[in-house]
Amino acid sequence: MKKLFYAVTGAVFLGLTAPVIGATGEAWAEEVIGPDMLVPEGYRNGEQGRDAVKEIGPGIREEENVSSAVGNALIPSNDFLDAMIPNPVVKPVEKYTYDQMVADINALKERYGDKMQINVIGRSQDGRDIYEVIVGNVNAPKHILMQGAIHAREYMTPLLMMKQLETALNFYDKGHYDNTALSDLFQQVAVHMIPMSNPDGVTLAQSGLNGIRSDFLKQTILTAYAKDKELGRTTLDMDKYLTIWKSNAAGVDLNHNFPADWEGVTSTAVSASYSGYKGTAALSEPESQALAAMADKYPWAATISYHSMGNIIYWDTNTSRVKDASKALADSLGTVTGYKLDGSDGKGGYKDWMQSKDNPVAGVTIEVGSVACPLPLSEFDKVWKQNKAVWVQAMKFVETK
Repeated sequence: MKKLFYAVTGAVFLGLTAPVIGATGEAWAEEVIGPDMLVPEGYRNGEQGRDAVKEIGPGIREEENVSSAVGNALIPSNDFLDAMIPNPVVKPVEKYTYDQMVADINALKERYGDKMQINVIGRSQDGRDIYEVIVGNVNAPKHILMQGAIHAREYMTPLLMMKQLETALNFYDKGHYDNTALSDLFQQVAVHMIPMSNPDGVTLAQSGLNGIRSDFLKQTILTAYAKDKELGRTTLDMDKYLTIWKSNAAGVDLNHNFPADWEGVTSTAVSASYSGYKGTAALSEPESQALAAMADKYPWAATISYHSMGNIIYWDTNTSRVKDASKALADSLGTVTGYKLDGSDGKGGYKDWMQSKDNPVAGVTIEVGSVACPLPLSEFDKVWKQNKAVWVQAMKFVETK
């Protein structure tokens, strides 16, 4: 991970906006600090180490090696994870779009048939379906929920999850993990993947304002930009500003919108914004409502939320009721990713809520990538090597508990 800092002190840290310390831990900030300069999320008030510091511009330093993830660290000898899939459906591209994801889901269904089940769990502000894909026995005693791209500019995570999905499907009948046949494992543990929780935001970050259908939402976004400029939350031009968008199309940061001490979420954004605005109420948004509706639908054994960036796994929150189980899950996934582990303040996020609600669920947030979002395609090979085994390692972990 690389972190950029102004060489200043005092309350005007970063020269622009105060970091949102204490707001949703792992997803608290990635604020614009000047033209084209960002503070990557995952930097939390210096907690993650300071080495390899060098000057990269006037008054700006670059700090590297936050977690030094090695990837594929302790994967048992499971050859299928390194095997090539003939004529794969999912192909890495710089901008993996919502439309491409939908096409790939349908193509996978055509190829793998009843090994997967497709559900639409909700619809976004701008009318896009939010997809869930289930692999394994829907009546299994244990289930794992994985979701990605709740933050718009983090659109490498749907690509990663779709490639994980294709791997699971392709090797369903012939793969073995840690001496267990995948087909047997899938009878005991079903995996639910929601690759793109925020399809409008992803489309906006990739395609700009023309990607949004609703004139009302377009105006909301324009108003958010004007307000962020007025308040000094950004110095970027409109086109660049949209590329770093995190929120949904209504300007609500969905990972601040869940009822996990929602009232305690503090942010520099008090109205619609590219980042940090928690909304008018917890679960005010259709996207967060769709995820919330999943919370008690199955006997969840674990939840995994994919974010970018930082090469780190967050497992704890102040309000978590499943600390030991979440730490054990994080330890297990850390062995295959090589990522470091950390806690977080955990307010308003999906993982935070799942850990603290009635019938709490062990969970982690996995931050992939080592440069500022949106991650370039050049990061994908490394991200894939680090995360290709996450889904099956999680299955094996919960199956033995």
